[in-house]
Amino acid sequence: MAKFRDRALVEDLILACTREGVSSETAQKAIRALCRYYGGQMTYIPAKKENGASAEKLRGVLADAVGDSAAEEILGKIMALYGAMQIYFPLERKAFRKTIALEIYARCDGYKCTMNDLAREYGIASMTAYRLWEQGQHEKLKPTMPYLPFLEMAETH
Repeated sequence: MAKFRDRALVEDLILACTREGVSSETAQKAIRALCRYYGGQMTYIPAKKENGASAEKLRGVLADAVGDSAAEEILGKIMALYGAMQIYFPLERKAFRKTIALEIYARCDGYKCTMNDLAREYGIASMTAYRLWEQGQHEKLKPTMPYLPFLEMAETH
């Protein structure tokens, strides 16, 4: 049940941010950066005060990931939806599991980049990295969904 709620929040954020000039890929990068930075904790989203400390911190994380102009649009949309609330950002490795699995599969060749290196980079156990590699291999060879703007939202069967 918690996995569904994590994915539902992330999916809602990505869908809300893709409207009016922000591409799905840009929105996914931005939300993934928020999950990487704030993952596993409650975060206050300001409603109106765009120059406050909370908004500046959110804007900085978003700008590092997608640039200033897209960060402004995305922050405005997040503030409009979740302003004056605290929301829980899930851990990146939970919310973007399929994306990480595909990245690990694409990067791990056994020579230049090993499972231990990838596990260290993503902050997971080496056995988890291997399982994600297998999941990425399965997804690459036989995708679970024909097309989604963000693949990690697809359900595995």
